[in-house]
Amino acid sequence: MSSSPNSTADAGQLRDSSCEPETLELAKLTPIFGWRLWVTIACLCSGLFLSSLETTIIATALVSISSSLGGYDKSNWVVTSYLVTYTGFLVIFARLSDMFGRKGTLCVSIVIFTVSSLACGLAPTMDLLIIFRAFQGIGGAGLYSLAMAVIVEVTPLRFIGLSSGLIGCVFALSSLLGPILGGIITSHTTWRWVFYLNIPPGVAILVLVLTVFPANAGTLSPKRQILMYMDYPGTVLSLVGAVMLTFVLEQGGLVYSWDSPQVVVGFVVSGVVFLAFVAWEWFISKSSSSGGGGRSSSSNGGKKRPNMLPLFPMHLVTRRVLGFALLTAFLAGFPFMTTIVFLPQRFQLQNGLSAVDAGIRMLALLTLSATGAGLGGIMTARRNIGWYILASSLSLQLVGLGLMSTLPTAAGEVRAEQYGYQAILGLGFGLGLSSLVVLARLEVEAEDVGVAFSAITQVRVFGGLIGIAVSQALLRARLLGDLVAVLPADKLAALLRSPTALSGFTPTEAAATAHAYGEGFNLQNQVMLGFGAMGLLVCLGAWKRKPVEFAEMEARLGRAEGEGRRRGA
Repeated sequence: MSSSPNSTADAGQLRDSSCEPETLELAKLTPIFGWRLWVTIACLCSGLFLSSLETTIIATALVSISSSLGGYDKSNWVVTSYLVTYTGFLVIFARLSDMFGRKGTLCVSIVIFTVSSLACGLAPTMDLLIIFRAFQGIGGAGLYSLAMAVIVEVTPLRFIGLSSGLIGCVFALSSLLGPILGGIITSHTTWRWVFYLNIPPGVAILVLVLTVFPANAGTLSPKRQILMYMDYPGTVLSLVGAVMLTFVLEQGGLVYSWDSPQVVVGFVVSGVVFLAFVAWEWFISKSSSSGGGGRSSSSNGGKKRPNMLPLFPMHLVTRRVLGFALLTAFLAGFPFMTTIVFLPQRFQLQNGLSAVDAGIRMLALLTLSATGAGLGGIMTARRNIGWYILASSLSLQLVGLGLMSTLPTAAGEVRAEQYGYQAILGLGFGLGLSSLVVLARLEVEAEDVGVAFSAITQVRVFGGLIGIAVSQALLRARLLGDLVAVLPADKLAALLRSPTALSGFTPTEAAATAHAYGEGFNLQNQVMLGFGAMGLLVCLGAWKRKPVEFAEMEARLGRAEGEGRRRGA
C-alpha cells in the first residue's frame, strides 16, 4: 500500500510543527479607566505599604520579641531572614509574572505573605519565627514588585506622574511609619500584633484582586510550554548572590567581625556569583535577541528549542538613561535607609527618648517625605521633567545631610532646628522616590516594566544595606575610640553587644556615652553626604536633551498594539 505525496508532505509538516515551540507572549496589562482604575491602584498600594512596612516595623519590636521567646542573640535574624528573601525574590517574581500572568502571581504572593504573617504571630519559638519571616519575605517581594509593575501598567500614561507620586508617597510612609507603629504596638499590646496587623488587609486585598482586577490580566499563549522558557540558571545565581550579599551585610560587624572568615568568604562568593549572573544574562540576552520573535533556535538535527527568557534583560543596562538611573537608585539607597534606621536610635541613645517618642520626633521627616513624593508626581503629571526633579531631590538630600551632621552631640533635649533639617532631608527623599518611577517608565518598553522596576527596588535595597553596614561600622569605631578610656572593659563590651547596657551606667558614664553616640551619628551623616554627592554626579548621566514625553510614548504604544493586531490577523 503506497502513500500519496500529499499525505507524506502533510506528515512532514506535522512533524516539523510538533517540534517547533509556539511563541511565548509575555503577560502585559492595558490601561484601565474609571472607578476600576482607582480601586485597583488603592488595592495595590495597600499591598505595597504592607510589604515595605515589614522591613522596618520589626526594629522596635525586637526587644519585646526576645523577652517573650528568648534567644536575644538570634533576634537580629528576625530582620535578616525577611530581607534576605525579600531582596532575593524581587526580580524573580517580576519575571514569573511576565510568564505566568500578573493576576495569578499576585494572588500567590498575597497568600504567602498573609499566611506567613499569621504563622509569625503564632510562632512559639525564636527559630520558628525566623523561618516564618523568611517565607513572609518571599510573599513581600511578590507584593512589592508586582504592585509597582501593575500600577504603572494599568495607569494611562497621562496619569503616570500622579501614580508615581502615589507610589513614592506610600513607600515613604510605610518605611518611616514602621518604627513608630512597632513602638506603639509593643508599648500597648503584645508584639504578635506586629504580624497579626497584616491579616485583615491581606484578606481584603486578595478579595479585591480576585473581583476587581482586570479580567485580561496576564493572558499568556501558550501556557503549556512556559516552563521551557524559564531562566533556571539565572534564577539560581540571582537568588544565591542576593541571599549571600544580604547575609554578610546584615551580620557583618554584629554577629561576625568584618575580617572574619564567614564575612570575607561571603563577600567573595557573592561577588563571584554576581559576576557569573551578569555573564550568563548577557549570553542568553544576546541569544534571545538573535533568535527572533519566536525566541527559538535550531539544534539537534534541526529540532527547534526555545531560548530561555532572561531573568534580567541586559539591554536595560545598555540604555544610558536607565543604566544611570539604576546606579543613582543604588547610591540614593545609602542615605535613605541609614536615616530610617539610625535617626530613631539617635533620639533614643543620645537624647534619652522612648521608642514611641523617638518615632513621634520623626514626623517632620515622615510628613515631608510623603509631601515630596506627591509633589513630584504632580509636577510630572503633564511634562516629563523627571530628571530635573531627581537632580533637585539629590541636591536637597545633600543640604539635609550636611545640616544633620552639625547637630549637637551632648545628651539632652532635641533642638528645634533639627525638625527643619529633617524637613529638608525628607522633601529630598520624597521627590527622589517619585521621579525615579517616571524616569524609568518612559525609558522601557511595556514588556520590561516589571523587571525594570523590580531591579530599581533591588539595587536601592542593596545600597541601603551597604549604607547601614558602613554606618554601623563607623558608629562602633567611634564608640570604641571615645569610650575606651572612660568605661570599664566589661561595660564597653556590654554596650557594643546591646545598647540596653546603658541602664546600668553611672550619670557620668551615661553622659560620655551619649556624647560618643552623637559624634558617631554626625560622622555617619558626613559619610552619607559623600555617597549622596556621588549619586548626584551619577545622576548627570541620565540627563537627556529631549526626554521622551507622555504623548510620544502613548503614540508608540498605540502603533505597537496596532502592529500586534495586524500580525495576529
